[in-house]
Amino acid sequence: MKVQKSYFVENKEITNNANEIKRIIRGSMNGVTVESMEQKGIYYKENFGVALPRLREIAKNYNSNMQLATQLWFLNIRESMIIGSLLVPINEMNTTTAIQWCKQIPTNELSEIVAMTLFSRLPNAMNFIEGTLNSTNDIVFLTAISTATRISEQLPDELIKAIALKINNSEQLSFALANTIAIFLTRIANDNPKQIKLVEEVIATLNEKTETYAHFIFEYVTKELEYLKQF
Repeated sequence: MKVQKSYFVENKEITNNANEIKRIIRGSMNGVTVESMEQKGIYYKENFGVALPRLREIAKNYNSNMQLATQLWFLNIRESMIIGSLLVPINEMNTTTAIQWCKQIPTNELSEIVAMTLFSRLPNAMNFIEGTLNSTNDIVFLTAISTATRISEQLPDELIKAIALKINNSEQLSFALANTIAIFLTRIANDNPKQIKLVEEVIATLNEKTETYAHFIFEYVTKELEYLKQF
C-alpha cells in the first residue's frame, strides 16, 4: 500500500509528547500478542501488541490535540494510530481529512477499532460514510460499514438504501467484510422492524451469487430475521 507522506510544522511540545507516547508504547509491548496476530495474518509496519484498554489509559494522560493526533497517526505504528484516533478533537476533523486518514488504515483489525474510537464519534460521521461508500479500497469500505453499524439508529433511510445498494453490487467479499456486512444488516433490522423488508431484499440478492461469503451473509442474517419475526 502506498503510504501518504505528511509534513508537520515543528512544535517542540507536540514532538516531545509524541516521542514520550512512543516510549510508553514500547514499554507496554506484548510480544505474545504480536506473535498471535502475525499467525492470524495481521501485519503492521510496527506493532507492539498493546491492548486497547491500555492504549485508552495512555491517551487519557494527554489533551485532545489535532496536531498531536495527526503526528501519531502518520507514524504508521498500530498503537500510535489508535492513540491518535482517541486524541482527535472531533469538531476539528472535517470529512475530507477523515477520508484521507481512512485511506492510511493498513489492516481490518485497525479498521474496526478506529471506526469505534474515531469515525463513529464525528459529528459528520454520515458524510464520512457517504464519502467512502464507493471506494475501491476494501478496508475503506469495511471502515464505512463498521462506522455505519455503530451509528445505525441515526442513519436516514436514504443512506441505509445507498449502503444496501453498494452491498448488492459488491463483487468480491472477504470474510472480514462479509461478517461486518452481516452484523450491519442485522443491526438495521433490530433497530427498525420497518427495515426488515429492505434487509430481506438485500440478502435475497446475495443468495443468488455464487460467492461463499455472500451465502454466509444470507444464512447469518436469515437466522436473525427469523428470530425477530417471533416478536
